[in-house]
Amino acid sequence: MMIQSDPPQADVYASSEGKSEKVKLGQTPLEITELQINEQLKVSPENTEWMYLTIEKKDYEKKSIALPANRWGALTKNIRFQLKPMEDNETIVTKMLKYFFNAKKFAETKQYEQAHSEIDKVLVIDNKMTQALSMKAGIYFLQGNMDEAKVLYKKALEIDPGFSDAIQMLERIQNKVGSGQ
Repeated sequence: MMIQSDPPQADVYASSEGKSEKVKLGQTPLEITELQINEQLKVSPENTEWMYLTIEKKDYEKKSIALPANRWGALTKNIRFQLKPMEDNETIVTKMLKYFFNAKKFAETKQYEQAHSEIDKVLVIDNKMTQALSMKAGIYFLQGNMDEAKVLYKKALEIDPGFSDAIQMLERIQNKVGSGQ
């Protein structure tokens, strides 16, 4: 079997069903037979159903695949992994802050569609972030769309029942709607 990755020089590990220990097989590109993998894992096709290959490279997301143990002879397999660069938390936080800042600026200048677009980018990263849900609800509030605002404030409260911004804004909406404004 040929195991490849893009980018190359990723570490290849194998493990078998029921065992948490993984064994390093080498680096990509790696040509190895299933018999060699079984020998490294100290298993046989008769006593294991699955073997797992894991590809790891520093600064890239880890990828894994499960392969059935081959009991009927060698089949040629080519396995190619596309590794995705890992974003560190600092990069993600920086992006989220930029999106929040842009959404605030757009809302202040009454460019509501752009504001929604920016805050939606935060919600793609973390759809349970109460501050982002509250900001999106606030944009709807500014647009006069009280129904959508209420839905999002309530969603924020489901995630964090003590979220004071959402509680205050729901009271404000209730007073506004109740007084017919």
